[in-house]
Amino acid sequence: MCGAMIDAGKVFNQTNKQFIDSVQDLSKYFVADDMVTDEKLVGETLGKFVRAMEELQKYSTILLDQAHRSICKNVSTFIKTDIKRVKESRKHFEKISFDTDNAYVKSAQASKNKPAECEEAYNVLTAMKSCFAHTSLDYVFQINILHSKKRNDVLHTMLSYMHAQNAYFHQGFDLFHDLEPYMKSLATQLDELNVKSEAEKREMEGRHHLVQEKNASASSQPSLTSDDPNVKIEGYLFRRTSKGFKTWVRRWFILQNNQLVYRKRSKDNLTVFEEDLRLCTVRLFTETDRRFCFEVISPTRCDSDFFKVNTNGSGDGNSSKSIGGATVSPEVAQPEPPKRNSRMTILFSIPGNDVCCDCGSKEPRWASINLGITLCIECSGIHRSLGVHISKVRSITLDAWEPELLKVMAELGNGIVNRIYEADVDERIAKRATADCSRNIRENWIKAKYVQKAFVRKLPQLDETSLTVSPERRRWSVSRRSKKSPSRKVAKTKRDTRSMGDIKSTGPDEQGAKMLQGTSKDSGLSLSSISTTDDVIVFGANMPEEPIIETGLPESSEDSSTETEESDTKSVTSLEDVSKLSPSSLLYKAAVAHNVAVMQEALAHGADPNWANEDEEGKNALMKAVESGSLPACEFLMLNGAKVDRKDNNAKTALHHATRLGLTAQVCQLLKRGANQHAVDADGMDPLTIAVNDANADIVTLLRLAKLNEEMRETEGLYGNPGDDTFTDVFRDFTNMASDNPEKLKRNPSFQGSGESS
Repeated sequence: MCGAMIDAGKVFNQTNKQFIDSVQDLSKYFVADDMVTDEKLVGETLGKFVRAMEELQKYSTILLDQAHRSICKNVSTFIKTDIKRVKESRKHFEKISFDTDNAYVKSAQASKNKPAECEEAYNVLTAMKSCFAHTSLDYVFQINILHSKKRNDVLHTMLSYMHAQNAYFHQGFDLFHDLEPYMKSLATQLDELNVKSEAEKREMEGRHHLVQEKNASASSQPSLTSDDPNVKIEGYLFRRTSKGFKTWVRRWFILQNNQLVYRKRSKDNLTVFEEDLRLCTVRLFTETDRRFCFEVISPTRCDSDFFKVNTNGSGDGNSSKSIGGATVSPEVAQPEPPKRNSRMTILFSIPGNDVCCDCGSKEPRWASINLGITLCIECSGIHRSLGVHISKVRSITLDAWEPELLKVMAELGNGIVNRIYEADVDERIAKRATADCSRNIRENWIKAKYVQKAFVRKLPQLDETSLTVSPERRRWSVSRRSKKSPSRKVAKTKRDTRSMGDIKSTGPDEQGAKMLQGTSKDSGLSLSSISTTDDVIVFGANMPEEPIIETGLPESSEDSSTETEESDTKSVTSLEDVSKLSPSSLLYKAAVAHNVAVMQEALAHGADPNWANEDEEGKNALMKAVESGSLPACEFLMLNGAKVDRKDNNAKTALHHATRLGLTAQVCQLLKRGANQHAVDADGMDPLTIAVNDANADIVTLLRLAKLNEEMRETEGLYGNPGDDTFTDVFRDFTNMASDNPEKLKRNPSFQGSGESS
């Protein structure tokens, strides 16, 4: 075992030597420049540490050598000399013992009629007995000497090894004792460097945002000229191919010397597309669902060639009339603010979003899209460490955002979320974070707030003393929430001057149940409205009214519906018995009411986003959100762990329900989330069959295109994937249409987005 230890130690020393050499090589990259003090500090420190590790390496080599001498050599000598001598004595003793036994046998077998033979046998026996006695005594002597020596040798060997260990650690202690003052000094310098680094980081972030804004303002007015005097206009265009699937391919086009040429990559050769553009006609092409297209009609070609202006991935129709550095139609194209600036304007117009939700820092540049809050960069780093199951962090200025994400953010905001997660703050659990607090305080506050949910107020519970009615008439409900439109502004103002009025429920026990707005004490701390004189809890009834956002945030599909205010029965969902009140059931009812704020409150209380309501054929919250026609509610649930392929008792998924109701926007949304379009319900019908039977062309197109894209992905390694760009473009167009013009996707006149469809 000592030999194995020494061999392992040699391997460790060899690897350690390689590590020391790599640190030595690393120190060469930090040149000792007097003008760069930090670089000089790193280089000197690495060199000093390398020398210390080399000394420690020498001590380790000496220790292994002494272990070999003190243990391996001593033990080998003991085995090869002393034990070998005893073994030889044992062999001699065993031989004499065998000969003595034979002498006894011969003596016993001698015949009494032969006196000479008897005398000879007796003499041999006497001689062997004497020899056996001497041999036994010598063997016992050798054994005793061995036992006595092994004690001394073992103790002497281990004592020598422990002296070697003592010398090794004593030398190491002396080495690091001399190095300790330098290490303490270095720790102090590192703290100063950290402070300096944070200051430089903040300064660079400020410069980064400033450069972004300047670049954005500069990019809104693209240059039309090139360094080459022959080049008039150049930039990226999407050209539709004339063969196969007629997909759109991106190429770099150049207009020079009255010719139109292009290349695939920067180093590829130029391909002449049109010899003389003066003989061609260029005009806008409106006979397609794609935006920003024009066609080139050439006398040398049978068919027209169609082009799509490069939008740089933004999808912003107003600012995408430019072709790289060229303008297609100067009289049509109008410079617009960059997309990220309009997105920031939208988010900051939501109450509380102009400061960080957790520490209050001004002008946050990050957001948690599943929580619906804005964050500063320090808090966003801690949110990332919590895991995406708790917080999904996106940059407001750098990342690409789908329209659904903006809708989810508009439904929530820092004000609403803090009313949920900071309803009952106890700073004995965690000290409140501030803009200039330490990372430890900030981390403890965020974990207590979102992981432990220590400040969330418990769900309201009714007892005998809080009600003036019989226990069997206790009810709860969720208030429907929709954005206030200008056409309903006056009506809503008049309505808010009175109470919610009498609710005419469907059940006989619910007739005349009166719901009042919550008291001022409760309304500032929770999303539920509790009346002390009546028997109804209304979640979300006392929320602040959502402002009208004039900065370009489009209405969602349910917001643009023909919802009216003539009846208060549509202001809340159906009343439920208080015995059925649970976080999961609250989430389910909030999805019916497409009230995202109450859905967030339910999740804060631990609701299961995949909970199935057996009273309604095993449907879950996502299916009810789909039936309600709410894009934000669907997106919010999928951001928070809702499974898109869960089935109800009829084996229908959310995609089945969206297809059956003719909700094109929801079908597009679910397919983008990877919904399984091959699943069949209890009737053996998949979503495509349902769409074909209902003659819904838009949904059939989406499903077939998704199926084709899926098949092409399976053979991508063999044949490539020519349909991928088309799939992405079409789904982006449907997504933008669902956000900008949702009425174009409402092909089923029976659907009103009420959430009451069966």
